[in-house]
Amino acid sequence: MYRVSVCAAIPPPKQACGGNAKLRYQITSGNTGGVFDVEPEVGAIFIAQPLDYEQNKRYKLHVLASDGKWEDYTTVTVNVVNKNDEAPVFTVNEYYGSVTEELDGSPVFVLQVTASDPDKDADQEALRYSLHGQGAESEFIIDEVTGKIYAQRTLDREERAVWRFVVLATDEGGEGLTGFTDVIINVWDINDNAPIFPCPLSCHGDVSENSVIGTSVMEMTATDLDDSAVGQNAVLSYRIVGILDVTNSKQGGVPAFSEMFSINPTTGTITVGLGGLDREQIESYLLIVEARDGGGMTGTGTATIQVKDVNDHAPRFIDHSCQARISENAEPNAEVLELAAEDRDTGENAQLTFSVVAGDQEQKFYMVSHKQEQHGVLRLKKRLDYERHSEQKFNLTLKVEDLDFSSFLHCMVEVEDYNDHAPVFIPHFLSLAPLPEDVSVGTSVARLVASDSDSGQNRDITYSLSEDSDTEGLFTIDQSGVLSVARPLDREKTAQHQLVVIATDHGIPALTGSATVQLPLLDVNDNGPEFEAAYSPVVFENVAGPQVVRLNQTSTLLRAMDRDSPENGLPFHFAVPPEYRYSNDFYLQDNLNGSATLTALRTFDRERQKEFLLPIVMSDSGHPAKTVTSTLTVTIGDQNDHAHVAGEKHISINSHRGRMPTTVLGKVYAPDPDDWDNKTYVFEGHMPSYFILNKRTGFLIIKENTPPSTYQFQVRVSDGIWPDAISTVTVLVRELRDEAIYNSASLRLA
Repeated sequence: MYRVSVCAAIPPPKQACGGNAKLRYQITSGNTGGVFDVEPEVGAIFIAQPLDYEQNKRYKLHVLASDGKWEDYTTVTVNVVNKNDEAPVFTVNEYYGSVTEELDGSPVFVLQVTASDPDKDADQEALRYSLHGQGAESEFIIDEVTGKIYAQRTLDREERAVWRFVVLATDEGGEGLTGFTDVIINVWDINDNAPIFPCPLSCHGDVSENSVIGTSVMEMTATDLDDSAVGQNAVLSYRIVGILDVTNSKQGGVPAFSEMFSINPTTGTITVGLGGLDREQIESYLLIVEARDGGGMTGTGTATIQVKDVNDHAPRFIDHSCQARISENAEPNAEVLELAAEDRDTGENAQLTFSVVAGDQEQKFYMVSHKQEQHGVLRLKKRLDYERHSEQKFNLTLKVEDLDFSSFLHCMVEVEDYNDHAPVFIPHFLSLAPLPEDVSVGTSVARLVASDSDSGQNRDITYSLSEDSDTEGLFTIDQSGVLSVARPLDREKTAQHQLVVIATDHGIPALTGSATVQLPLLDVNDNGPEFEAAYSPVVFENVAGPQVVRLNQTSTLLRAMDRDSPENGLPFHFAVPPEYRYSNDFYLQDNLNGSATLTALRTFDRERQKEFLLPIVMSDSGHPAKTVTSTLTVTIGDQNDHAHVAGEKHISINSHRGRMPTTVLGKVYAPDPDDWDNKTYVFEGHMPSYFILNKRTGFLIIKENTPPSTYQFQVRVSDGIWPDAISTVTVLVRELRDEAIYNSASLRLA
């Protein structure tokens, strides 16, 4: 309540005394709305109702003062001072704006908000605007003076289609009262997204073959992230741009008839476009579908359509004729034959059943069906008897059927005689007169005949010789049973032949019979004498002659032998060719008792000649006599009559990447004309750690993975007679680079 004192404003009346001096005050006019009142006895003006600067800024009050007789008037002017008690008010409670996505050239003006300050005489220019909410000061900004809102970044409607903010308007330069309003900004769509089909690789559908035109197959629907509520950017239309036959996926797709399927351009529903869908021709189709939005952007997807089978084909036997044979000895359940059929359908429509429907009155046969594999096996149900005329041949009618269709095949089954008799020779042993061993190849020796009680091929006979009785194939027998000489005979190898002749019939299984032929051979003088033993005579050097040569460790006699019979053998005669009879080296003496003696006539030097080859002429006592020449090798034995000397050997060996196997490098070199010496080899001085030396042979070995370097060492060589020699060995181990391996070539010398 405002109180205004007006005593000073009202001129006081003349002083009176008593009751005449009691004054009364009253507002007579100017009190619009009755906002003021006055204390009637004291004249204090006070505010009786709230003041409103915006309705009335000044009041002129006419005040009356009266003592009951006299009265006076005065005017009181009350100026109302404005107070900031009204918040700014926006022109509308909710603002709507829009901006197109993907716009460049930021900032982009979106909309302007405006507010006013209801306070009278308020400074409207002192209003300040601010933007609040997700995206404020990042995606969107506001001019605090003008209230203009801008988008300062490129927007993507597919990420966010609507932005909601609160805009505050604050008076007194942003320090006073605040009003607010809501701002809703819609992001306008542009066609920046192509349609996408949801299947990551390929959509799948199926349809039965023979389906009528218009049969629904599958839905091929794409999505478009653009705004479907505004414009045509997300309004899709569909079409099929290609159809491939992908029945054999390994060969890739091949073009198929392009109108076999159709698609609803609005819904994407794929339907059968033509009649005549045949799974047996094309089992799988690959459709390439294009989705186009209203802005012209396209996306493609693939739809794999499997054609489901309908049982519309009858099974057929693959073979158009059928013949089989079975032995009368076959056991029940034995397989007679296997028949395959085909059905162009698939699945359960291609599961086939086989049966015997005619030609088997006594039910000798039955069929086993392998439905999935589409083949059947005809098997024997009861034993057969070839001797019964009715069981020698069967004309069977076989049936194959699926769930709805069937076909038939006539099959002739012939029963074969079982081979139960073996061939027999009469007689089964035959002794022949002696035959000269030089009999001509092809000479007939004997004829043998066997018989067989079976019939047909079971009684047909083939003759042969047991390999065990004729391991070298010296004889042969033809199919009439004639036994002949096939290769030259040699009594010295086999004096008498025991030939086993085999007769084999043609039954299954074949049976055999045999006969033995005994054939002795007569000797012919076809072998000359030969050394009785493998003689290796040795005559040592530096020994004065003459001396009898020892032919082996036990004898000085040269003896011979003859593989012919005794009448074509001893006595033997020995000689040398005429050009050797007067040799200064050796002399051969025929002892006329089947032996001979060899004498060395002089002193020999092994270093000049190590061996002598002597031809020895030997004759037997056959008619006519057989003469042969054999060579006797006489070795000159070594004596240690030369000193060995120091040698030097250089060896190079390659190592690859530090790896090398243990390798024999060769023998330490110590030249010596003698070659039968027993030498010993030891390292002299420093003992190399990467090498091994064989003490007896002198062979040097390098160890595995020896590091690349040059190694030099000495070896002491001793023979126990002559002074020791110190030989030097230098080994170079080289690292072989990869480039040398890659650029190498191999050379082989024969």
